[in-house]
Amino acid sequence: MSYITRDHIESRYYNISCVAKCVFVAVFGLSSHSAFADGVKFNPLFLDPGMGNGIDISKFNGEYRAFPGEYFPDIYLNGRLIGRDKVIVREVNTRSIICFTLPLATKMGFKTDLLTPEQLSVLRDPKACFDLEELPSTKAELQVSDMRLNLSIPQVWLETSARGYVDPSLWDNGTNALFASYDTTYFNQTVGKYTAESFYGSLRGGLNANGWMFRHSGALKWNKDQSKSYTVFSNNVQRDITPIRSRILFGDATTSGVLFDSFSFRGVQLATAEQMLPDSQRGYAPVVRGVAQTNARVSIHQNNTLIYETTVPPGEFAISDLYPSGYGGDLQVKVTESDGRESSFVVPYSSVSELIRPGTYRYGIVMGTLRHQNTHSTPKIFQATLQHGINNWLTGYTGLMGTGDYYSGLLGGAISTPIGAFALDVTGARFSDSESSQSGVSVRGSYSKFIPSTDSSISIAAYRFSSSGYLDLANATQLADVHKHKPITGYSYLLDRPQNRFSVTLSQYLGATYGQFYLSGFAQNYWNDKDRDVQYQLGYSNQFRSVSYGLAVNRMNNSGYSETQYTLSLSFPFGSGPHTPYVNSYTTRSNNGVSSQLGVSGNAGEKDQINYNLGVSRDDESNHSGNLSGSYRFRDVLVKGSYATGKNYHAYTAGLNGSVVVLPDALIASSYIGDTQAIVKAPGAVGASVEGYPGVTLNGAGYAIVPYLTPYRVNNVAINPEGMPLDVELMMSSKQVVPRAGAIVQVNYPTQHGRVVLIRANLPDGEALPFGASVTSDDGSEVGVVAQGGQIYARLNDDMNRLQVRWGENERYICSFNVDAAEKSAQRQSQFQRINTVCHYPDSSEKEKSLALLK
Repeated sequence: MSYITRDHIESRYYNISCVAKCVFVAVFGLSSHSAFADGVKFNPLFLDPGMGNGIDISKFNGEYRAFPGEYFPDIYLNGRLIGRDKVIVREVNTRSIICFTLPLATKMGFKTDLLTPEQLSVLRDPKACFDLEELPSTKAELQVSDMRLNLSIPQVWLETSARGYVDPSLWDNGTNALFASYDTTYFNQTVGKYTAESFYGSLRGGLNANGWMFRHSGALKWNKDQSKSYTVFSNNVQRDITPIRSRILFGDATTSGVLFDSFSFRGVQLATAEQMLPDSQRGYAPVVRGVAQTNARVSIHQNNTLIYETTVPPGEFAISDLYPSGYGGDLQVKVTESDGRESSFVVPYSSVSELIRPGTYRYGIVMGTLRHQNTHSTPKIFQATLQHGINNWLTGYTGLMGTGDYYSGLLGGAISTPIGAFALDVTGARFSDSESSQSGVSVRGSYSKFIPSTDSSISIAAYRFSSSGYLDLANATQLADVHKHKPITGYSYLLDRPQNRFSVTLSQYLGATYGQFYLSGFAQNYWNDKDRDVQYQLGYSNQFRSVSYGLAVNRMNNSGYSETQYTLSLSFPFGSGPHTPYVNSYTTRSNNGVSSQLGVSGNAGEKDQINYNLGVSRDDESNHSGNLSGSYRFRDVLVKGSYATGKNYHAYTAGLNGSVVVLPDALIASSYIGDTQAIVKAPGAVGASVEGYPGVTLNGAGYAIVPYLTPYRVNNVAINPEGMPLDVELMMSSKQVVPRAGAIVQVNYPTQHGRVVLIRANLPDGEALPFGASVTSDDGSEVGVVAQGGQIYARLNDDMNRLQVRWGENERYICSFNVDAAEKSAQRQSQFQRINTVCHYPDSSEKEKSLALLK
């Protein structure tokens, strides 16, 4: 007995138990498309004439797909996951037929009205079996090993759905689990003879149970001069309301701030959950409408780039599933008819945040009490907002908000035109309590435009408050609190009440050679203050070969204080290769003089688990300082730290980041912090890694946390078996999941345990075993087939100590041999077991059996 080390293994991504069968199939030329073939026949004469007549190859003959029965596979339509459902396979005239049912047709949006009456009758009959492949150009393949049904159906048979659409029946609530994530930092600073110490640890956790999600957020603070304290930021319970694509929340949260200013509250909120919509239905993009004379191809370009193409039948068409693209850019639409004729037209496309798609709604309702307003009281609050995409160019929106002393209403609209997108709204507000009352109106306008010819992006927003009596929610709440607790005559004039505000953002791309220019800033004045706030940033950036450089000017003038800051930046790689560090340089001139910084940063380690930053700085007075920071990502925790020193001071920090998930049968730790996650479970696969997540490997129990899944979208979770024990085999290495927002989805990967053996067995006369003979264990379970040269490649359970080889129906074509007992050491986890042996006939003379075999 000998061993073959892991170095001899070229790849372990494939199911080892299938290797022998694959070799057999490859020799006889079975196409990868055999599932769609009219039938496959193997000629036994290709086998050894003296032995082949007895070998049973019937299981390789015929149109083999799956044994008759019921299956529950993932169903893929034209490559897109549409659901998981029961699939029935029946045998009809020696063929395995996948029965196409009416529920499955409904799930995929199949146009049953195109079927003949006879076909429709068969489809509706639950006892009948409708063969989908009787329809032109349709294919159906059931991959039993992956529990996957692949359907290929021409678009003409299907109803259209938005690109990126995922059937809500696939949205997974996840498993019931308790979880927590943490980010802790200890800080120690010494300046002269004084030393300050502090600790800050944030905690975010929750409990998921049957679709309900409890969430908690808080922080523990401590310093050596004060006692420690724990601050609760929020507690809430929430869940999806799928039929109306919304989410309901009870507890603490913050409003979105789309129409009114954002505020924190404690109460109940019901609002549109835009995450639930397909990407092609989120944001704003116009509906492209036109008329085709024949079966035509419609191509849509934006900024000279093809962004969409489809075919349409004769007649009117409407394309409503374009992906949003920032500020927009007009759409050039070309219709190419079957006879070669072409027509084209332009659809204006400019967007502001208030615009939504035609025919859609966005709403939000909040009832509760205000939080974090720095007031003595917590007034009750009500808010309702509604947006409606009226048509291709117009969106209307409105909102109401009120407390006991304050009410405001908003009405506005947004339009998309060839010269840009505009939004205009008016907000009226009234404040009244026992001390005073006042009212006012605020008018807000915004504009944005992308100019393709110059690659210019412009976004301008202007606010004008037409009367001094206008108060926003924050000011009204503070005024009411003062009147109740500290009556001060004329306090309203102490509040900062903006009169005019103007903001602008401009981005100008100058081409690949000349870089990019940007400008952003705002100016604001007040009714009750002669000073005004002005702040702007002007910058330029470019790249020459591998060197990036930039220049920025920042100007600030707030409450009489002004400062202008100039910054020159430079960055370039220090060498080449996957772990090349980058050199970064910054020089800044401000009111405090000139300062310079020089640093080196990068990643290291086989899986980029090490991150580091080194830096030195110098100021006008020749004061030098240095700093060092870094982190190391272990499987279960991220360890971080830093050190800084300068004239008369030094400081250091240390901290831990990570998360923990508690299941009914396991506790799993991770160095990542995520919200929507998956729990991978593959028993025995310790050391395997999750693709796409450096440092995420399976622990000793076969678990790992996969962070950062995208909710309501198809996520591929794949395991790389490299690093796992050789005596464990993944039966599949990739699965797809569709989690809800905040869900923790458990993904189970079945594994097979057992030693891997490579056996070379001969007959008693020295001849090799018959090629293609079946190899079984004592209990009759098949473990493989004989390959060329009498070799057998198999995975054996620990209790499999004897194997039987059969190449015919009677005992003349049976032999067996013992297999050495399984190794109990770690050797079997990294090496193949190699065995050379003789396969003996049962009960009779070896010589007589050999002679009979050769006849």
